Amino acid sequence: MPENSVSPPSTPGPEKRRRRPTASGDTLQAQHAPSRERIRRKPTRGRDLNLHHLEEDEVDEPSNSSLSLLRAGITLPSRISNTSIPTSAGDSSFQYRPIHGTEFRLVRLLPANMSTIKCELLHASLETAPTAQKYIAISYAWGDIDPDTRIQVDGSPFYITPSLHGALKRLRKQDESVMIWADALCIDQRNKTELSQQVGMMAIIYGQAESVAVWLGPESDDSELAIQLIREIPQHDDDGANDAIVDMIAADEWKPHFSALVRLFERDFWRRLWIVQEILNARSVTAYCGLSALSWDILRGVSRIFEQFAEELRYHFPRGMTKGSQHGLSYAHILSSQGPASLNVLQTLKNAENADPGTLLDVIRICRSKMASEPRDKVFGVLGVLPEDVRYHFLPDYNVSLREVYTNVVDFLLHTTRRIDVICEAIYFPIYMNTVRLPTWVPDWSHIPSTTALGLSYGFSAASHIDADFDFLDPPQRTRLKMSAIYLDTVRIRGIAVGTFCTLDDYLMAFLHWQAKPLGKHIARSREATVEEIDEVFCRTIGLGQDWGDKPVSWTKICYPLFASLIRDRLPHISMEDRLQGHAEQMEEPTLKNRRLTIQNRYASCMEGRCFFITHNGLMGMGSGFIKDGDVVCVPLGCRTPVILRPEGQGDEYRFVGDTYVDEYMDGKAVVEWKSGKRKLMKYILH
Repeated sequence: MPENSVSPPSTPGPEKRRRRPTASGDTLQAQHAPSRERIRRKPTRGRDLNLHHLEEDEVDEPSNSSLSLLRAGITLPSRISNTSIPTSAGDSSFQYRPIHGTEFRLVRLLPANMSTIKCELLHASLETAPTAQKYIAISYAWGDIDPDTRIQVDGSPFYITPSLHGALKRLRKQDESVMIWADALCIDQRNKTELSQQVGMMAIIYGQAESVAVWLGPESDDSELAIQLIREIPQHDDDGANDAIVDMIAADEWKPHFSALVRLFERDFWRRLWIVQEILNARSVTAYCGLSALSWDILRGVSRIFEQFAEELRYHFPRGMTKGSQHGLSYAHILSSQGPASLNVLQTLKNAENADPGTLLDVIRICRSKMASEPRDKVFGVLGVLPEDVRYHFLPDYNVSLREVYTNVVDFLLHTTRRIDVICEAIYFPIYMNTVRLPTWVPDWSHIPSTTALGLSYGFSAASHIDADFDFLDPPQRTRLKMSAIYLDTVRIRGIAVGTFCTLDDYLMAFLHWQAKPLGKHIARSREATVEEIDEVFCRTIGLGQDWGDKPVSWTKICYPLFASLIRDRLPHISMEDRLQGHAEQMEEPTLKNRRLTIQNRYASCMEGRCFFITHNGLMGMGSGFIKDGDVVCVPLGCRTPVILRPEGQGDEYRFVGDTYVDEYMDGKAVVEWKSGKRKLMKYILH
């Protein structure tokens, strides 16, 4: 993959190599052999394992993925290819030999006879039975992308990243060879045609591997304490185990271990996009950290335990008051939704029997926070966990422009799902401008926003079950999208925007501003609603209308005392009007810690990256911090949420600004009013 680029070796040398046995009885065609003669290992258990002479019943039937390659016009060769011929002595550098069809390369990692790691490249084929070509596929973080650590490949110098070097060193054995697959060695990263073909086969390569070795890196940051915690925490579900887990979370002696585990789950490996398909397609996974080894089942089990005890983690390790996270996130968030937990939902989606084309949006959205140095890989890197009928439309091709790849995602989802929610993933706050001049309605998947779209996060259904009505005005460029939407209103006044990675004081100051300016002006000019009714809508809006439990509650009685009492206690030099002061005195929860947790759990995600606004006709909403007075608020057909559009340019064209919460209009009310003639359906052209 592009992210694991390698440098060609700097010095040549004639190749004089002896044949060495494989790790598992494999007999593969060498990348650089003295002749075309097949390399053999002594027969095991009386069998000749020359892969060119496998019996028909030893070869698996082509998989669905292989059939998709056939359908795409890729030729399937027979077993092991004979196309690897030796380089001539006059060559000035290491050169890969071409691979064709479903061929791929494997690496024979030679025994540790010297400090220098030595390997041999071999050619194999996906058409060979996995039982006849056993190998370990490595999943690792690229780390420093400059390949500056030297190994030997077929007797020639070859430079790889320190991270891959660490993985090879960990897997290398003293007395026998190990057959492995590693992207930086097995794919010619400089050959875009080969790169495109091999990336399309990677899900099968990892799926056919005997096991996948996850390399988390060397021992550091007290990782031995993290491993100890993983091994000690009870994984059986009973009252005794649950009590023990609660005690461990609360105990001072285990705090260093939790801090170390947070740092382990924040390592670069977990943020790497490619691990998604590498792990989820694996038959068996073992994670290595230094000299320690853990099964994937243990890691996944620990993450599910922490998800179950997230409330205890939030209480004993409150965000902003506990050191350890390098990104300022809470321990509860990291331990229950990052690290191995970041793959839990994706595993469910991959295994779903009723997966549909909309799964593409689910997977890309979940994987958006993961890193890929090649921006096209934000799409290509997740294909391995998607249904075949989706993969077929996105065959990896690194010669295609980034703009076309990202626009294809929107085009595919619009036509196959008849939903327009995908455009809401184009998030522009905190202020962001893409560098490839994408249309404003095409999400830049390479950008990792600090906020998320509302529709899929909260289960809204603003347009009910009405299908999207859309058209591309300039195919095949597809720079302008025409869509139908129900007009609601325009923004009259907005408050300050809340940033991301905020402190408690940021939320309090935003609340104070929203209550004093936009809401205050609205109360002053309102002739129809009482102050109490307006306050109730305001409090419901800034919480995005999310329920607090089964019993109906007054939003005002929850929201105002909570914020007002915290403003009084934390910002005592700011004077509050009598109305707020009265609410502060009604707060029943005396402890600052619990009130802080309530803000963090109930309001933080609703407020971050957004600002409160009021329209000309008095509708209240929470929109992108990017909104301005005069922006249009509407509900597109086929969309879970209302959106904000900004008149821009010549004619009737608009910029997409973002999605929004509009009180009372999140569950189909706009559709009902449109069908009854109370609201108009408009055509909007987005550029």
